[in-house]
Amino acid sequence: MKMGATQILSEYVAGTSFSDLPGEVVGKAKGIVLDTLGCAIAGYTLASHEFRWIFDLAGEMGGNPEATVWLDGMKTSGPQAAMVNGTLVHTVDFDDTHMGSIAHLGAPVVPTVLAVGEKTGADGRALLTALVLAYEVAGRIGRAIMPSHYAYWHPTGTLGTIAAAVAAAKLLDLPPDRMDQAISLAADGAAGLRYCIDFGDFSKSLHPGFSAWKGIVSARIIGKGATGPKGLLEYKSGFCRAYCDEPALERLTENLGSSFEVLGDSLKAFPTILCSHTPIQGTVQLMKAHNLRLEDVDAIHFRVSPTAPGQGMNYAPDTPLAARLSIPYCVSRAAADGYIAMDQFREEKIREPRVRAFMEKITLESVPAFNEKYPGTLAAEVEIKTRDGKRITGEAIYPKGHPRNPMTDEEIKEKFRRLALNTLARAQTDRIIETVSSLDRLKSAAELVSTLVG
Repeated sequence: MKMGATQILSEYVAGTSFSDLPGEVVGKAKGIVLDTLGCAIAGYTLASHEFRWIFDLAGEMGGNPEATVWLDGMKTSGPQAAMVNGTLVHTVDFDDTHMGSIAHLGAPVVPTVLAVGEKTGADGRALLTALVLAYEVAGRIGRAIMPSHYAYWHPTGTLGTIAAAVAAAKLLDLPPDRMDQAISLAADGAAGLRYCIDFGDFSKSLHPGFSAWKGIVSARIIGKGATGPKGLLEYKSGFCRAYCDEPALERLTENLGSSFEVLGDSLKAFPTILCSHTPIQGTVQLMKAHNLRLEDVDAIHFRVSPTAPGQGMNYAPDTPLAARLSIPYCVSRAAADGYIAMDQFREEKIREPRVRAFMEKITLESVPAFNEKYPGTLAAEVEIKTRDGKRITGEAIYPKGHPRNPMTDEEIKEKFRRLALNTLARAQTDRIIETVSSLDRLKSAAELVSTLVG
């Protein structure tokens, strides 16, 4: 009998070991871990001031002390720790994006591998293998259901749940048949609506936390002996058909084992929604090249690759997260200051009158033909109209951090330092960097986790 896609993926995940991973893949995975931890530290700093309740809630809910809430040091259940840590990662919207699925996979996956790894005593190689395989499965599903999936769903919530289940099931050493059921059970419970992207409410930050929780619980339920669905990815009323218009099911398994989805992951240069990055880059480049000030500009028009209708076009962001998701704010802020950084999303910055006024000068046009002209890029063509009547044009094709415009190892470390040194001492910051760099030589997940609470 012919195997279905979910079974094929399950056989692959169960049968893959660290020795099967090329050095390039291992290096990429380490970069994702470090980048994700940096985002978590920034999220923790923000949480300490703005939503301390997440730690209070975790303490109230309790749980078997088997895993650690990073930086806070609280011991609780694996799912609970991963939920808090995953939420912290995504709070500043500075975490990675898998380009084929437009999912922030590091936020659910890294908390999952460390939480489950703490419980099982997994070594560094097992953690890296689980991460790579989680990206492999979720990335393939994402490419099979995008772009129509994005019309209603937040892929970080939906695909993140499946990714977390794969990572947890791998670390729990589930055999192929049980792996299939863990993936299918997670797919059955996958959720997360795109509403959060349009308005910037806190549910967006919670999505990867919930994904990590559901993924771990799905794998542990199956690991305990429960029976779950099988083959749910490709089933006629299963995940892929339910979550998009016309799934490309062949993408679930094509070239499996000869290509790696983790290599299609993009790290962020700016703490903003990814579709704002090329507009930001293009604007800053043109304004610097032509020595333009904010008051010199009459209008900026962007022609961009389509992602979802109206995405990022909030002209009245009223919270830091909403501002991070607003192309008009991000571009206006970059035009005013010449750069984008974490401190530009404070309340007083968001409400600065000259920036709010300039936002009305920003327009955006979604161009379907860009999918062929600039495939897989989120490209932006920029036209600036100056007050003296000039029209200046330019383009930004690959955002910094994209697989075709990647960050160097040193740039990833420098980003981590910028995020960490607001909260941690330099010695602890350097210790985390060194530990992640040698992750494939660590004897246990606890060695890395200990650097996050020391």
